[in-house]
Parts: sequence; structure tokens; C-alpha cells
Amino acid sequence: MKKFKVKIMPLVADPQLLSAAGALSCFEEKSSAELMEDISALSEEERLKKEKGVLKNSFGRGHGSVGDQNYFFFCFEDIPRAATLQLCLPEYLSHLQQSLRRAKASRGFYLPEVVKNSEFGKKAEELLNGSFKFYERMSEAGIPGEDSRFILPLYTLTNIQSGGDAREWLHLEQMSKKPGVPSIVSEVVSKAVSQARSKAPYLFENFGFNYETLAWLPSSQLFSPANQTMKELISRRGSDKPELLGSLCPIDITKEGVGRAIKDRDEAEISNLKRIHFEFLIPMSLACFHQATRQRTWNHSIESIYDAAETEGRIVVPPSVENSQFAEEFKDFHEKMMSLYKEMSGSGIPKEEAIGVVPHSLVLYDAIHINGWNVVHSIGKRTCVEAQWEIRRIAREIASLIKEEMPALGAWAEPQCINYGYCPEIRDCGYYKTKKS
Repeated sequence: MKKFKVKIMPLVADPQLLSAAGALSCFEEKSSAELMEDISALSEEERLKKEKGVLKNSFGRGHGSVGDQNYFFFCFEDIPRAATLQLCLPEYLSHLQQSLRRAKASRGFYLPEVVKNSEFGKKAEELLNGSFKFYERMSEAGIPGEDSRFILPLYTLTNIQSGGDAREWLHLEQMSKKPGVPSIVSEVVSKAVSQARSKAPYLFENFGFNYETLAWLPSSQLFSPANQTMKELISRRGSDKPELLGSLCPIDITKEGVGRAIKDRDEAEISNLKRIHFEFLIPMSLACFHQATRQRTWNHSIESIYDAAETEGRIVVPPSVENSQFAEEFKDFHEKMMSLYKEMSGSGIPKEEAIGVVPHSLVLYDAIHINGWNVVHSIGKRTCVEAQWEIRRIAREIASLIKEEMPALGAWAEPQCINYGYCPEIRDCGYYKTKKS
């Protein structure tokens, strides 16, 4: 009897070699590690020919997992938040982003040339510079950074580290070429994929089915010129609070049964919670959406940012601002930034170039699907007192709706410490010590 072997695959300079060897091993007697050695031993011309042939006839014919067997990391520096929103839309990409609450006026913002060189150039620079100075005045007066940041524009510069496989970078590249995407966003994504393509040209070559939109897990499209289905849904159902659109529970559950699965860490039983489904329609600020869309186990369908920007009264004012001397000035800045966007887009500047002047306080609607496991895990994390106030409020309202709709599961829609039995945060508020499960 053969003894099994386990080998960690090396991080190679040629990531397409890793994918090609793995694909070839599906049809060969040899393992992927052995095939990698064989292919590496070929001349460069023969190796590239082999890799291209294998990838064309596997990844290029719709075997998407071949495009997953690699990974590309990027460090993006000083790119606008509009670009990081786009990066975070595909659910299979992963990110670690600089917090916007750490922003300083010296960080600055981006303005496209078409705005700079227009009659609105000076006005735009003065208004956006003013928003940063207002942000700093609020922060110096004691307004939390996570609240004062709401007035900063979508073109605020930031840093982010992002990682993902070739299949999802291809997906993002095609998304970023669609109408409505700001040119700087397309440029950032194009530069990243161009660097990946130089390392692995055949992983990023258009062989046909590897560029098929229907084959990608659909992503929300923030910069779509319009999302008619969402527009109709909002017109029928939209309110200023999260709404439960529907639920499905095809399995039998009890409060005690879910509790046992959680307490015993019985993953077989916990996995059944994924069969339970909830659909919500939730209004939130752009600042909050950036957090929500990075919750990768939630599925999102987002309203077009252009539809949101054209609707009057779309604003989130953080409570700490609302209850301060800055409330009216905050609302005035918000309105001036929204008016500037409308003035520019109405005067011939493409709306995708003008959109970056809107503030993070702008409200848009997100149709979110979560499963039963999310009720225990992500809702638990977001209802914790350490969570940012807006997403915490939304999570608590979601939890309340679930408790009403499905009490047996809703009983466990509690802050994370209740279900974990301990606090994983640096600061322990002691909530779980005061409430028995």
C-alpha cells in the first residue's frame, strides 16, 4: 500500500505554472507536484507552449477552478475610495484597507482632469478642501473620526491591500470596463491586472469561456448607469429602516437545537443553518456600504450610485454630529457637494467623472441576502458594542426582524460574546457575563 504524501506547493514566480500543473494532474497519473517539476524542466519556449495549451483547454473551456489555483496580491497606494469600493464588490476578492477614520487633510483627494480643466475646477477643489478642513475641525472638537469622516468625498485617497485569484481579477477587470465606471477606477484595476498579466499571460488571455459573464458569481454593480430592478423595488418598498423582504426555512429548527449546535461547536448541525435564508432591503450611507460589502458572506445587490445621487434627501448624519454644534454645517456641506455633482453632470461633465465629489454621507439601498449561519456569526459581530455605530444599528434592526420572523433562530441573533461564550475583542464590556444563554 502506498503511503500518502502531503507537499506544500511553493509560491512560484510563474503562477500560471501552478494552475497548469494542477489542471494537467486531473488527466495524468502523475501528481501536480511531479508535473510542475516536469514542466519546469522544459525550455522556456516549450514550457510556455505547454502552459498555454493546458490553460486554453481547461480554464478557457469553462473549468473555472483552474483559474482559482493561483493568487495575486496587490498593494494599492493613494487611490480614491471610489476605486476601493469597486475592488471590494466581487465576493471572492479579499482586502485589508486603511481606515477612513485615520484620514488627514494632508492625505488629499483625486480630481479627474475633465473636472480640473472645467469651469468647475476651482469650485470643486475649494469645496473638497473645505470638507477635509471641516472633518479636522469636527475631529479636534471631539467628534469621533468614524463620524466626522462621513463628510469626506468619494475621491478621498486611501491605501488598500487586495488579494485574489486570476478568475476573480478577470471578473473585476471586465466589470471595470463597463459604462458608468469612473475612469480612475478603470485605470487602477487595469494597471493591477496588467501587472498580473505580465506575470501570467495565459491566465489572463481571452480563450473564450474564461471571459463569460454568466460564469462569474454575480457581483453588485455600484457604478452601473442604472439598476432597474432595484429602482422598482425601492419605489415599492423603500423606507428609512431595514425591511425584511422574505425568508425561507426548509429545515426544522428549535431554539434548543440551535443552542446545542453552537455550544457543542457541532459543525454538521451548524452547516444546516446555511439552508435558512433572509432577504433585506437596507438603506445605508456610502461609508457603511464599504463595510457591508467587505462582509463577503453577505450577498449584495446595490442601487446604482447615480440613481441614489439624483434622489433628494439622501443623507446620514451621525448622531454625534446631529447632537453637536456642527449639525447644520454638516448638512450644508453635504448639500453643497451633492449640488456640485448635479451641476457638473448636468453641464456636460460625464457623471462617472463627477460622482467622486459626493460625500460618504450619501444614502443608497442595498438588497442583502444572509443565511442562518450569518445570524449567529456576522450579525453577532456587527451587533457588538465595538462595531461601528451605523452598521451596528442596522445589524440590531436585522436581528429584531429575525427574532420576530423566526424566533427559534432569532434567539441566537445576539452579540458575538453570547454565542461564543467569551469576548474576542480587546475591550471586554462584560455583556455575556450578565446574560445567560
